[in-house]
Amino acid sequence: MGDILSVFDMLSWFPENISTFGQELDDLFAIIYYISVAIFFLTFGILGWFLVKYRSRPGHKGYNYHGNNIVEVTWTILPTILFAGIGLYSDDIWEKTKYSKRVPKPDVEILVLGKTYGWTFLYPGADGKFGRNAYTDRTARALMTATNPFGKDPEDPASADDFMMENQFRVPVNANVVMRGSSQDVLHSFFLPHMRVKQDVVPGTWMNIWYNAFKTGTYELACAELCGGGHYSMRAEYQVLSKADYDKWLDGKVAEVAAASAPVAEAPAADTTAAAPSN
Repeated sequence: MGDILSVFDMLSWFPENISTFGQELDDLFAIIYYISVAIFFLTFGILGWFLVKYRSRPGHKGYNYHGNNIVEVTWTILPTILFAGIGLYSDDIWEKTKYSKRVPKPDVEILVLGKTYGWTFLYPGADGKFGRNAYTDRTARALMTATNPFGKDPEDPASADDFMMENQFRVPVNANVVMRGSSQDVLHSFFLPHMRVKQDVVPGTWMNIWYNAFKTGTYELACAELCGGGHYSMRAEYQVLSKADYDKWLDGKVAEVAAASAPVAEAPAADTTAAAPSN
C-alpha cells in the first residue's frame, strides 16, 4: 500500500537536491503541495456529499437557493489569508534566490547565452576578470556575431584570455557561482533541476543566476521554455568538481588559450647558397 501511495507523492519524483538553498525551496513546495491536496479532497468530498444528499428522489421537491452571505465571506477571506501567509513565508527564499541585492559575492562568475538550440558559456581567463564584451559594456553588442556570440572586443587585451565552452560547463563545489544569463534569439529558460534553479533568459538583457553546490557529480542542464521545433534537444551537462580538480581543469583551459594565442615561430629560411666546389 505504501508503494502505491508513493506513486502519487510528487515530492518523491524530485531529483536529488545539491544546492545549499534547495531544501528551503523543497519545503515551500511541500507546504503548497499538501495544502492543495487537502483542499482538493475537502472540496470534492463536500461535492460528493451534496450530490448524494440532494440527489433526485421521488417525493422530494427541489428549491432555489440564493446564497448565504456568511458562507460567501468565509470562502473569500480564508483563501486570502492562505495566499497572504504563503506569500509572507516564501518572501525570504524568493529574495535570496532572485533579488539582485541578495546575490552573493561570486567565487566563480560565468556568462551564459541561450540559442536555438544550445548553450554557450564564457569564462574569465587567467586574470579572473572579463574583458570588454556585451555584458560588461552594452555598446559591445554591436560586436556579437555567430563566431563571437558574447561580443568580445578583440582590441581589448583583457578579453584575449577569456574562453568559451559549448553545451557544458564546470563549477567548483562549495563555492558561490554567479552566472549572468541572456539569449541570442528567443526566450529560453536556464533550468538546473538538481540545483533548484530555473531562470528565463531574455534577449537584450542579463539575468542574475546564482547557486552553491555541496555535492560533486555530473548533472543536467535543460531549457524549460518551449523555444521552437528543436526545443527537445536543448540539453547540456555540467560537472561540480572538487576545488583541486576545478583548479586543475581551469589551469588546463588557461594554458590552451595561451598556447592558441601564442605567435607561431617562423622556421629559419633554408640556406640556398651553392656550396663552393672543393679543390
